[in-house]
Amino acid sequence: MKKTISLRPYLIAILFVVIGLLLSEYFLVRSIRKYFLDSLEQEYNNYAAVYSHSLTKTTEAYNIINESLEKRLLSASRTAARYSAELTNQSLMELAEILDVEEIYVYNSAGEIVYSTREEYLGWQAYPEHPVFEFMQSSAPDLVEDIRADSESGEYYKYGYVKLDDGRFVQLGIRAGLVENLLAAFEVDRIIEEIAGFQLVDHVSIIDRDFKVIASSDPSTVGSQMQDPAVQEAVSAGQTYSLLNLDHPHGELYEVYVPVYVGNEYVGVLHVGKFTEESAAIARKITALGGFLIAGFFLGLILIMLSNYKHNQQLVALAYSDSLTGLPNKTYLEEVLAEAVAKPAGGKGAVLMIHCRNLSEINSTYGFTAGDQILKAIAKKLADLECRGCQLFRFTANRFVFYVEGYQHREELADLAERISRVVEQSQNFIQRQLQLYTGIVELTGAERSVDALLTQASVALQHIESGTGTGKYAFYDSRMEAALHRQEIIAAEMAEFLSGSIPDTFYLVYQPKVSLSSGEIVGFEALARMNSPTLGPVSPGEFIPLAERQDLIIPFSYWVLAEACGFIQQLAAAGYPSTHTAVNISVAALLQPDFTKRVEEIIFQSGINPANLQLEITESVVIEDFDDMQTKLCSLRELGVTIALDDFGTGYSALCRLEELPIDGIKIDKSFIDKIIVNDGQTQIIPELIAMCHKLELEVTAEGVELEGQREFLAAAGCDVMQGFLYSRPLNAVDALAKLAKENWKESAL
Repeated sequence: MKKTISLRPYLIAILFVVIGLLLSEYFLVRSIRKYFLDSLEQEYNNYAAVYSHSLTKTTEAYNIINESLEKRLLSASRTAARYSAELTNQSLMELAEILDVEEIYVYNSAGEIVYSTREEYLGWQAYPEHPVFEFMQSSAPDLVEDIRADSESGEYYKYGYVKLDDGRFVQLGIRAGLVENLLAAFEVDRIIEEIAGFQLVDHVSIIDRDFKVIASSDPSTVGSQMQDPAVQEAVSAGQTYSLLNLDHPHGELYEVYVPVYVGNEYVGVLHVGKFTEESAAIARKITALGGFLIAGFFLGLILIMLSNYKHNQQLVALAYSDSLTGLPNKTYLEEVLAEAVAKPAGGKGAVLMIHCRNLSEINSTYGFTAGDQILKAIAKKLADLECRGCQLFRFTANRFVFYVEGYQHREELADLAERISRVVEQSQNFIQRQLQLYTGIVELTGAERSVDALLTQASVALQHIESGTGTGKYAFYDSRMEAALHRQEIIAAEMAEFLSGSIPDTFYLVYQPKVSLSSGEIVGFEALARMNSPTLGPVSPGEFIPLAERQDLIIPFSYWVLAEACGFIQQLAAAGYPSTHTAVNISVAALLQPDFTKRVEEIIFQSGINPANLQLEITESVVIEDFDDMQTKLCSLRELGVTIALDDFGTGYSALCRLEELPIDGIKIDKSFIDKIIVNDGQTQIIPELIAMCHKLELEVTAEGVELEGQREFLAAAGCDVMQGFLYSRPLNAVDALAKLAKENWKESAL
């Protein structure tokens, strides 16, 4: 299981982007289409305005021309009337040519043609209901008719009449073709042809006020009736009406009906239509381009979101995954546990903290690369364990954590812990088998507690195993460990307060005499730290020293011990023992500090002691782990005059091969060897050889933990130089140590 960024918000965002894209595309298409249709409607309104203007001009022109013709006819008729007494058929023809008319007829009072430019009509008699008869019977002195067909020839003429005093009357006629030529430029059909000739529309027609088509670019529609009630209602109200005709046989036709006015008088409708294929093609191109740009924008937006998602996933992987094993890391574990702690009590949950013991030794022996490979292999094997409801995390450099949910019985956790320990025990890899896996188990009981408390309690359970208090490879945290944890918290807090100067006298030093096996005199002391807790009372070094190491208090504490021991050396010198040395055990953490040598020099300088009276005891293992650095530091210390002793010598045998190279002055045989002097005769064979080897290297040999007379005798016989232990004296406070020194030794003379 890995921490991941939820894809759902991104999918929702992308869905909204897609919807936005589709809506944008839809509104773009709609807007472009509306723009084109609105443009067409505006264009057709302009046509209607032009047509309205043309009709107005046509009417005005027609009226002017008609008025002019009427005046012309009346004038010609009156002229002909003046010469009526002298007229002959021949003179009429001459007069017609002079007056620029086609026909002249002179009627008698009975309505009979007596003179004519057309001899075939002589003697023609006007009859009732004929226009000539109607004028003859009327009281009008003159008349100009509208164009009509001649009753005899069928040709169209415009006629004018003038009555004479004697009852006769004269009729003049102008052929209608002349009138048509004058008005042709203003006819409706001509306007239709001109609009259609622009090739900006596909259909145009004129509809009169009775909604009858009177002119059209499609002759087949002339005379038809426009019956759409919606159109009739709109144009009658003076509004433009448009529609999209999808049923036209030649395609989609956009039609606009525009009311036409001459002055303020409604005279009809201009009907214009255009197939949308051309505009649709343009719209498609613009839409495609716009769609491409919009799609590009939204695609870029989606790519940015996906890139952001991928980047966040990488950040999450860095923040929540262990780079070596690929497992979820401590940060992720803490979040999971925080959620688990926050849940109401109900389901079961447990934390199994797994400690890989001896990992540092593997790193030192085989290198960190090999150690990393081992950790990766262990992580894979742990992940492959069959465990329902389990989540595995990399907690620290040498620890893993299983968080288990949904188990039924504690025995399931114990079984899992057993299988965890067998991961390395059954390994075919020799290096892996050097690891030991211990498991501390904490169950979430529903009681309120923090994530830190859970992990601390799991760690306490581990410490319970590794300290030797517990048995087996796993332990469940219980209330007794809670008390131990509380005790440790008190010790750590009091140590921190002591080092800050808040509570003095909590820690003090005692001094165990070191006795020469040859003379029996006290040759030195070993400074040992003791704690008298204001809360708990006396606390063993075996309890507070490991705690100081875990709490990162061991370094300042080591320097305090060193300064106190130097103060005791100063007391020895003042008491008349300038050659008696005091040994101080230096912690590994302090020794590994880059400025360790400088700090020791400062303490020596501040105390004013002879550096030769200070002996530093260092652990064998730390020297071997970082030999080059330790060699440099030890050489610098010896140059100051400080002597160096190798503590716990022989426990790992790792220093034997490099003993000659070590810049030291002596070794201390570990108590584990001394305890076996009487019990195991085979073990005793090693000690004389160790002593002899050290003497060849001019190293002083000290045996610690001597408690039996037989041990002293054996060591003396083997040539051991110095011993210390309860056989001679327990550790003493400074006053008692000085008193014992005065009692046991001859007082040295000051040099």
